[in-house]
Amino acid sequence: MLKEMKDGVVNAIGNIEIGEIFACDSNSELSDIDEACANADFVFNMSYGFKSDKLIEGLNVHNNTCPVLLSNSVGDTRLFREYAQSNNVPILEWAPNYDMELLSIEAQVYDIIGALQCA
Repeated sequence: MLKEMKDGVVNAIGNIEIGEIFACDSNSELSDIDEACANADFVFNMSYGFKSDKLIEGLNVHNNTCPVLLSNSVGDTRLFREYAQSNNVPILEWAPNYDMELLSIEAQVYDIIGALQCA
């Protein structure tokens, strides 16, 4: 969804600029996660089972204190809260009143971006 917004295929709500997108999942190579950690301005962690410890480790190695948004499907919220406290990192948690497990990742990202722009 972020790529489609960046490419103009889908209209974003408001005026939002999307730079380089680093898409990683549980099958990503550690080098890809490391590159994302080094360069990210904002982290959307939408996936249960993602290598949360490797993501946190990578952000720490690169002293990247960008905000991290967790969906309610992220299993390691405790790790992220501890990381945020010790590194003064803003952690946002996205848990709307509906069951996000029933929605596609694209719908979740679009809803989150809309909520962030309205905040």
